[in-house]
Amino acid sequence: MKIYFPSYYKQFKCIADRCRHSCCVGWEIDVDDATMEKYKLIEGDMGDDIRAHICDGVISLCDDERCPFLDCRGLCKIIYSLGEGYISDICREHPRFYHSISGRVEGGLGAVCEEACRIILSSDGYADFIELEQVANPPEETDLDTLSDRAEIYKILLDKNGTFAEKTDRIRQKYDLPDLFNHADRWNEALLSLEYLDSSRIGRLAIGKRCYSREFDSYLTRFLAYLIFRHVSVADSKDNLRARVGFCILLSSIFENMIAYGDMSFEEIAESARILSEEIEYSEDNTASLIFDIECEI
Repeated sequence: MKIYFPSYYKQFKCIADRCRHSCCVGWEIDVDDATMEKYKLIEGDMGDDIRAHICDGVISLCDDERCPFLDCRGLCKIIYSLGEGYISDICREHPRFYHSISGRVEGGLGAVCEEACRIILSSDGYADFIELEQVANPPEETDLDTLSDRAEIYKILLDKNGTFAEKTDRIRQKYDLPDLFNHADRWNEALLSLEYLDSSRIGRLAIGKRCYSREFDSYLTRFLAYLIFRHVSVADSKDNLRARVGFCILLSSIFENMIAYGDMSFEEIAESARILSEEIEYSEDNTASLIFDIECEI
């Protein structure tokens, strides 16, 4: 079965030691069964070292939360000693994600990765897809065909007329969702109740200020399109789809608020989106909490 990726996917390549936010630091690293079997067969000091750092199928991080196989240059010892065939699935696949809709498997890049985030915010190719390698074990298919809803939302986002605010209002009205900016206090209270990886970001992730400069409209549109692809595609009911659209608009509103204050470089804008992704959409608990809150509201 083929996998369909947004057309910008081919631009992605891990920047390894040039990455400021290594996925080998601070994240739980699971070792899949097939890779574990390979590790059992590695002889010598390398094999002993790898096995000594794995407990219950998870690589034990160092005291500074770095992977023990990440060297001082930010490179993976396993890759340059044994090859990419010896890293676990989670290391090989990150920041990719997959879902299955109506017999079609799709893949994307997660904005938690700084290089992926830069590509997402730089490309208008979110509505165009390319066919790539086959997948042996496709993810479980969703119960709802969300492709038509996603296409209609993309049609609104691709419309050259109107501001980003006007486009989100059209989407909001289409799905009969409340205007978040008229209820900012309620949603900011919900955002304060979430669990954060970095406590200094509490309060920074909020809604309230709109970005009236058209200069940033393209970044906001592309980020919302990414969120729609990642979160609306996997909706399992019409009500859940509406709530997920609301969740995506909420996150885009937070992003809008983050970049609305003063002049920001592209790197600063991309970092704001990456932080938002890391703190909310890459936390299953935070994502589920906000989607539940929106379901209760609608």
